[in-house]
Amino acid sequence: MESIPKSSGEHPGGETPHRDVAAPSGDVLEDVLSRLAAVEASTTARAVLAQVLTATLLAFTRTSSVRDPLPDTAPGSAEEALAAMAGVDHLRASLAAVDATWQVAAEQRIRRDDAAQGMSAEEQGRGAGQEIALARRISPAASSFSQAKARRLVQHMPGTVDRLWSGAVTDQQASAVAGALDGAGDETCRRIDDEIREHPEMLHGKGHRRLQAEIRAMVQRLEPETSRERAERAARSRHIRMTPLGDGMARVTATLRALDAVAMMNSLHSRAESQRAAGAKTSLSALEADLLVEDVQHGAQGGENADLSPRPRLRPGLDIGIIITDTALLGRDDEAETAQLEGYGTIPAHIVRDTVGGRPPGHLRHDEGEHPDEEVAAFYRRLFTAPRTGDLIAMESRARAFPAGLARMLRWRDSTCRTPWCNAQIRHSDHALPYHRGGPTSFANGQGLCARCNLLKEHGLWVLTPVSRTGSGDDSGPGDDPPAGAAPPAAWIWNSPHGAMGISPTPPLITPWPTPPVAVEEEPRDEEPQDSAGPASSPPP
Repeated sequence: MESIPKSSGEHPGGETPHRDVAAPSGDVLEDVLSRLAAVEASTTARAVLAQVLTATLLAFTRTSSVRDPLPDTAPGSAEEALAAMAGVDHLRASLAAVDATWQVAAEQRIRRDDAAQGMSAEEQGRGAGQEIALARRISPAASSFSQAKARRLVQHMPGTVDRLWSGAVTDQQASAVAGALDGAGDETCRRIDDEIREHPEMLHGKGHRRLQAEIRAMVQRLEPETSRERAERAARSRHIRMTPLGDGMARVTATLRALDAVAMMNSLHSRAESQRAAGAKTSLSALEADLLVEDVQHGAQGGENADLSPRPRLRPGLDIGIIITDTALLGRDDEAETAQLEGYGTIPAHIVRDTVGGRPPGHLRHDEGEHPDEEVAAFYRRLFTAPRTGDLIAMESRARAFPAGLARMLRWRDSTCRTPWCNAQIRHSDHALPYHRGGPTSFANGQGLCARCNLLKEHGLWVLTPVSRTGSGDDSGPGDDPPAGAAPPAAWIWNSPHGAMGISPTPPLITPWPTPPVAVEEEPRDEEPQDSAGPASSPPP
């Protein structure tokens, strides 16, 4: 759609606008409304636009979190700025209600199409989550959680959806309520919905943590007979995850039984305080982190007799995949160089150099020559890459399954699942162009996917189209066998069975500087937006 114009080149607050747009003639609202009135689309599509416009009007004229709504404030005043922000927050809540409704509608329509194609009841709608994630530009995992909450709100909590639409409930509060009701019965959801509908003041001023605690307490009172079952189900979902951070750091989160988590934190805290009292200069939180790492690595090495043996920082035989150029590892001290750490991603090369040389970052030395890593017994696997492009020499296999070495190269290169917007850990090696359609088992045609995305990629007609390095499209179409030894395409364009689209650029093993952009030619668009999908078969439920 065309950009919405602003009344002048200046931002209302006096700062630089997000983007410069030429000012139209006449009133800006009248100009926008005239453009919307001229949109040629189906009745359902026009109803969606009207719904969004209505939400916008209500958000800025009936804003509940400020004394005066935006039209009643003085131009250039602080009140105007606060009213604008409050209106945006109100609008965000209203759009969340619209979004939840359409998530449920999309899932039901995809399920209906699957039924029309003769799929079994178990398979119907199985791929809806992947398509919805692609259309919403979020990861499939995040989309799955969002769909579950949307389903719960739309199907069992209409009062909360109404409050969300009116702005009385924030988007974060609605998400917190729906999340706290995970595992609760339909009748419990309806009873809590009635409470929110009749007593909206119960939500006033409450953050999501406090609100979730209160909702869980209500579930406990309403469903005491299922308490043990819910606790068992929740305990079975315990897990740990790692999230890469900047500057060679990572965040490890663990979902544990509450008693275990509290006991662990109390133990780490008391032991760290003892070290501080003994003269340690490291911060309390850093000591707690070090103690956790030492406990895990020491326990993994020594088992029951772990306390009787010394504590090396790394377990003997630990295999760490590091991809680094020879110049970064052995050459000049260039702080701009980077490496790739398997299971993590990009890491400054100097961290690898210092660790190999016995100088890990962040260690406070008390005496000259003292170093905690007296025993570093890791095997570092290293691959040399082209410094300019970061590409690795292509590998081919005649087998359908990816050999171990080639599969590991794909994991090193892709780092996380290659499905657009997915951040999950790689579990499977996949043929971008399917093997049964002639796709080779090669570095160019291979990609790392999580288990979920790999299984659902074959559910329905997903089409992956390669984009050449020049950005003009690849000469080979889906199913064509790329030439042996060909470099991976610059990107793969994913198209879902029902028209959602996303782009997955092929990452280099070593990120070059500057990063070359992936150019993708877009189809020409008419000046006025058109509904290319045609009339919708039915409005959302």
